[in-house]
Amino acid sequence: MDVKLLKASKIPAEFPARRKHPNAKALCIITTTTLLSIVCFTIGLFFHIHKPTQLILEDRLTMRQIMPYFQWWKDTDDVLVTCRIFIFNFTNSDRWMDGTDEQLVLQEVVPIVYRETLEHDNVQFHEHNSTMSYVTRRRLVFLPDRNVPGILNKTIIVPNIPLLGVAARMENDNFFLKRGFNFIYALSGDTVFTRISIYDYLWNTRPRFLNEARKFVPAMVPTDNVGVLQTMYEDNEEHVNVKHGKRYGNDQFFMINTYEYEPTVPGFSLAKGDCFASIQNSTEGATYPQNLDERSVLIYWRKTLCRAVPLYFDRRVQKGPLTGYKYLLPDDSYDRLPNSTADCYKGQFGLLEDGMTDVSKCSQDVPVVATSPHFYARNFTTAHKIAGMIPNREAQQSYAIVDPSFGIPLDQVARTQTNLAIPKLTDYSEDIRRFSEMIIPMFWIEYHQKELPTYIVRTLQAFYVIRDIEPYLPYVLYLSVLLLLTVAFREAARYKLHGRVSAPKCTKPKLTNL
Repeated sequence: MDVKLLKASKIPAEFPARRKHPNAKALCIITTTTLLSIVCFTIGLFFHIHKPTQLILEDRLTMRQIMPYFQWWKDTDDVLVTCRIFIFNFTNSDRWMDGTDEQLVLQEVVPIVYRETLEHDNVQFHEHNSTMSYVTRRRLVFLPDRNVPGILNKTIIVPNIPLLGVAARMENDNFFLKRGFNFIYALSGDTVFTRISIYDYLWNTRPRFLNEARKFVPAMVPTDNVGVLQTMYEDNEEHVNVKHGKRYGNDQFFMINTYEYEPTVPGFSLAKGDCFASIQNSTEGATYPQNLDERSVLIYWRKTLCRAVPLYFDRRVQKGPLTGYKYLLPDDSYDRLPNSTADCYKGQFGLLEDGMTDVSKCSQDVPVVATSPHFYARNFTTAHKIAGMIPNREAQQSYAIVDPSFGIPLDQVARTQTNLAIPKLTDYSEDIRRFSEMIIPMFWIEYHQKELPTYIVRTLQAFYVIRDIEPYLPYVLYLSVLLLLTVAFREAARYKLHGRVSAPKCTKPKLTNL
């Protein structure tokens, strides 16, 4: 044999190809499906005992700061609340003053539209009594695109409300104090009617009478600017304490415990013997109790109204993709109570008529009363000298459309009219006494939250989808367990049947003689 030829003709040795273990895939499938079946069974059993939607609502009771519903309440930048204020222009003041006309004719001015911003700050949780404290700040922002151009510069004629209000408040004072009032009034050169721009009427009303009065009795005149909105929003920081947590449950969720550290309406002092005007169990309207039904009564608090009022169920309404419960403010909300002692809003300067609620405690004791806009549903005897009221319940009634599960308002409107209630005046000048026993409309105001941001609506929709499928969810999970176990048993059977595969043997190549 030629050795060189043998070396040149090297035949490579054959080695078996590497193969994956034939049962690795089966073992992986068996392990995965078994674990998933255990998980599905555990979750199914949990959902069989606990409803997911109920767990969500119970968690919301705690108002955990990391959850979306806490952020919805705290950050309201995406929620548009408009404030529309309607002012009355007195068109025949001269003819009424000289006795030519028997009635004052009022003409409603187109609404001035603002946006009301709401801020919740300094949130503190008190675990010992399951309450939450926070500071509320409200501000108004003028909306040029929703207003008539130049509306704030429009001039109107209105009664001198500060002058008449002080006169009405001093009616029960002695003769000498009234003489002092008449002296200051004459010295000021002021009049019972004034021509003023709408902006000044709202934000910068500085009557000459108040300027003079402040020189003589500064304690009697705490401020010289009595603009309507300026007065309402000058003290815009409010300290609120509300109930929360599972201790109070759904029915009392977020109900006010104290306001400005007291359980009563500001201005009502129990230490001074005032009526117990409770504010407890009301809400500021940002959210209401959970799990509402047709028997639920919503108690709404608004500082400008100076009281808490009840809203009663009316009907179910469709609001976009959601179904809400509509609650209405009844026509008799401002009527006198049978028990006069318990009626904190009957008036301080004589018993008010049904349909009037005294707000003097929130107006430096000036006899200001709230009524329904344009006196709808009421016919006041003290309004016989007033013409121009056009009542319309549909356009002037207050309501709230609320999501029944979360208590989140889908659409709500608060409307009220502010008036000066003047008793019989004596010992004043003739032009002031001309207003005796009258109710003088000043303005009416509407706060309207028309809709919610889309992301909140979508979240509420998802909640109701879960609520609809949750009765079937455990059984779907149990069925998944059966399917997963079926796959696991099938793969186990294949694994057992296949057995172990032995590796192929290596054979040496045979050399042939050349």
